[in-house]
Amino acid sequence: MKKILYVTTVSSTINVFLVPHIKMLIDNGNKVDIACSIDQEVSKELLDYGAKLHIIDFSRNPISTNNIKAYKQILEFQKLEKYDVVNIHTPVASFITRLALRNENIKIIYTCHGFHFYKGAPLLNWILYYPMERLASRWTDTIVTINKEDKERAEKFKLRSDGQVKLMHGVGINPKEYELVEFDKERYREELGLKNDDFVILMIAELNKNKNHVQLINAMSLLKYKYPKIKVLCAGKGPLKEELERKVKDLGLDKNIEFLGFRSDINKLLNISDCITLFSYREGLGKCLLEGMIAGKPLIATDTRGPRELIENNKNGYLVQIGNHKKTAEYIENIYLDKIKRFNFSKNSMSKINKYYLSNVLEEVAQYY
Repeated sequence: MKKILYVTTVSSTINVFLVPHIKMLIDNGNKVDIACSIDQEVSKELLDYGAKLHIIDFSRNPISTNNIKAYKQILEFQKLEKYDVVNIHTPVASFITRLALRNENIKIIYTCHGFHFYKGAPLLNWILYYPMERLASRWTDTIVTINKEDKERAEKFKLRSDGQVKLMHGVGINPKEYELVEFDKERYREELGLKNDDFVILMIAELNKNKNHVQLINAMSLLKYKYPKIKVLCAGKGPLKEELERKVKDLGLDKNIEFLGFRSDINKLLNISDCITLFSYREGLGKCLLEGMIAGKPLIATDTRGPRELIENNKNGYLVQIGNHKKTAEYIENIYLDKIKRFNFSKNSMSKINKYYLSNVLEEVAQYY
């Protein structure tokens, strides 16, 4: 049995991505605890499963003085608990934890969900995050990335003796979670104010600057009169909600775009949608694109690290340059008008999803210990 600690900057990362991983490790006979700051209540399922929670005063701001306190807290509970392995996620937690434990006799795994420095990233990201990672890599036994671009970059870092860089196929997606029994698609569309012949575009993403909803909104402004049957559903909450709603209203798109807020019925939304989109500036992989693939939907996403691994251009969707709303509108129009293309894209999406299944990813995770 190993004593393993999972560390993230905020608790929502654990809830959204890591619960199955931790449960699998506990099922395999390990003792697994978690450490994070609290931005939402930690999964009760995980706590009931035996995971102990350490609350750490991490701040997402890398220069916050809170992180000095977090550094001391990590040292204190490592001396008390004596963990064998720590698996760290998210940039701030990963740096502070590795700094604190650099001289401890403990295996350090960093699971990177997407480096903040990447091709096309702002200069500030390279100035701030790149040197931090180069330094912290020296205190790391294994770096796990979820896309090939990050893996290639990590392989240039100097790790601990015998250190390794691994590729994991995302955090895993469970096909059973997307199965529907006796689902009335037409009725569900009616509940959302949609007609049976509407063409529905779904974007599942936090309403923040990085997710770049503006690109989709601007594209829809070019299509609203020509194709009034094209509708957009945005699932997710975030700090830009009011700003985005105001932009939609100013462009006269109230009847074309709807913000649904946080949803727990993503499987149903996927089922009634015709196309899945994501226009992020930065992505590690893109869980919503994986969800679109498992549902057999055409995809449109920005040509960035992550989506490039999931979308084969003109095979199961389209990749579009960041900010190019005219090309985005053109791709939406192509999928809307061409039913044969839509069918082929859907079929090809489903054929590419298997290696991202949760069962396969859990096998990969187990090997890191």
